[in-house]
Order: sequence, then C-alpha cells, then structure tokens
Amino acid sequence: MDTLENQLEAWFIVRREPWMNVLPSKWALKLKRFPDGLVKKSKARFCVRGDRQIEDVDFFETWTPVVQWTTVRSMMTLAAKMDLQSAQADITAAFVHAPLDTGKEIYVKQPRGHERQSPDVKELVLKLDRSVYGLRQSSRKYLR
Repeated sequence: MDTLENQLEAWFIVRREPWMNVLPSKWALKLKRFPDGLVKKSKARFCVRGDRQIEDVDFFETWTPVVQWTTVRSMMTLAAKMDLQSAQADITAAFVHAPLDTGKEIYVKQPRGHERQSPDVKELVLKLDRSVYGLRQSSRKYLR
C-alpha cells in the first residue's frame, strides 16, 4: 500500500460527494509455495471492481494490441536458427505506472483494512491518478 500511495502516487484521498460514482475495491490474495507445499511468500494485490464500470461514462476505449503465440514461436524459431539472442522483460506493477486520462475521474472505495478516517468527513474515497488492476482501461493506458 505504501508503494501505491506514496511512491507511485496512484491515488489521492478525497471526501465522498453524492454525485460520485464510487467503484468497489477488493484484495486479490495469493500464496506462493515451494514444490514441497510450504508457503514461500504471500502476495496481495489491490484491485478495483472494473466490472461495475459503465461504458462511455467511466471509460471509452479498452482495446489493447496483443501478439499471437504463433508469432512468438516463429520469432523464437528464427532466433534459434540464425543464432541470434533474444530477450524479454517483465515490468513490476506495470499497470500502476500508467496515468489515467486527465478529463476522466475515477473514484474507488478504500481497501478493507487500510481505511483512513477524518473527524469532520463522513466518508473518504480514493480518487485514482494512475491505472490500477481491475479497471477496464488499465491495459490500454499502460501501453500509451
């Protein structure tokens, strides 16, 4: 949570207003295990319920270019036959590095267990500044 909030500045905490369309959020929890079954580490990912977004209201485009596996296999075959080197990359928290559109505001409920309270405000929500997992437009925003 500290990485998302302070280092990447993925959101800002704001007062909930009646006109806001606030999306629910949830935790995606996963246990990584050793081959013998012992727990190696536990992972938690903050996700937004993008299935609750309304097309042409909360987002406009979701199309993302993807490569076909036949293309990948062909490239790897060519690299092997021509004795070329190939490389790959994996970007940690890739979606969170993508900024959202400036004209479109997305509000999300605070994640369970990390709610912030304010004595003078009834309910606080997150105003997203960056794309997060679960939004329908996340993959498109990352590639821009």
